[in-house]
Amino acid sequence: MDAPPGGRVSPMLNQEQRMSLVTYGRHCGPDAKCEPPLGCLFDARYPRSTCTDSQCMTDAQCQEGQSCQTLATWGGGPQVRVCVPIGPRQEGEGCVRLPRNKANSCAPGLVCGGRVEGWCAHSCRPGRAPGCPAGFFFADTEPQPLCLPTCEKRGCPTGQQCVPFSEGASMCAQVYGPQCQQTPCADGRKCEVIYEPSHPDKVWMECVEKCGEGLPPCGTGKVCDGWHCLPACDPQGSDVCGEGYHCSRSWEDGPFSCQPLYWDWTMGI
Repeated sequence: MDAPPGGRVSPMLNQEQRMSLVTYGRHCGPDAKCEPPLGCLFDARYPRSTCTDSQCMTDAQCQEGQSCQTLATWGGGPQVRVCVPIGPRQEGEGCVRLPRNKANSCAPGLVCGGRVEGWCAHSCRPGRAPGCPAGFFFADTEPQPLCLPTCEKRGCPTGQQCVPFSEGASMCAQVYGPQCQQTPCADGRKCEVIYEPSHPDKVWMECVEKCGEGLPPCGTGKVCDGWHCLPACDPQGSDVCGEGYHCSRSWEDGPFSCQPLYWDWTMGI
């Protein structure tokens, strides 16, 4: 797969060139920039952001079952070419750009792009054939323009809702938790929408109630778990948390709370 035209791409450096760069392999971000020609790449496999060069330029330089894809880096830095597993996710489904589990990777011929959420998509150029198919629209996104999914005009099957995301993308999904995109959260709380790529037809919504050091204690019937106030539960109870949730705890001695099932699924991100 070729690099997108017009983008700055970090080259593949040899070991001597890498070692001559002070920031190579170091943590990076807003307060820790990379020196040229390195890019600050977030890698979900570890997870962390580090200064790196490209690892490949063509598919032939990757192992079997991988493709060489271009990924955007933090702060508008040079794009980085990396060997990414080929997976089962289809066009319009969510994905993880550098997953530990190839189940969250895109099928052959697709790239995982988008500035916030990752979407499996075909690259496209305005005014050039073929255009985006029905249910998709042109988006000038990173690391290259893509055909992102939309359900706003076509509607959704019974039991699903058209859920909007960033950059104009939207998808049909069953919603678990409060539909806080339609009914705003009380007390100015943030509406958080969580989408797990391995389950492309489900989303979880939460009116986030923060807790922890320096914050008020959780209200009656709730416990502080993962810096969020969540409903307390008894693991011996019968379906105490409702569909889409399970009674669990985040650490061995932690409190039992009703947690979204995606906490289990994302262990293989």
